[in-house]
Amino acid sequence: MEVIVKKVGELKVGNYIYNEQDGEVYKIVSIETSKPGKHGSAKARIEAISVTSGKKIVIIKPTSDPIKVPQIKKIKGQIIATEKRKVPSPQGEVEEVVAQVMDLETYEVIEAKVPEELKDKVEPGANVIVWDLGVPVVMQVFKQ
Repeated sequence: MEVIVKKVGELKVGNYIYNEQDGEVYKIVSIETSKPGKHGSAKARIEAISVTSGKKIVIIKPTSDPIKVPQIKKIKGQIIATEKRKVPSPQGEVEEVVAQVMDLETYEVIEAKVPEELKDKVEPGANVIVWDLGVPVVMQVFKQ
């Protein structure tokens, strides 16, 4: 996954950021900026939710500081098969759905995570859009 560097002040709600500490991509859900004070620069408070795990983080940085933004590769594909797996987590074992997706341009088969909200829509033969965020994730499902 490629990343570019932007200033924190250029970010908007709905943009994505890359957190180096845990290696995950987050979607920004809110941004609040404060005015510069007598001795300091303007600060931004960013609330973001992980695209893959749903974890929420809060980042507070000066608006002039750099932050990494991922270049998202979007893949059009077709689901070949789905599989339910049990994955260990702090809350115990969690069941996740993984889809085998064939890239419609290169005909490669990749495994992509399926988010909770799309689990009931995913079925073999459905066309999907997969975002490569370091970990491939199914983001949209089209029924035929």
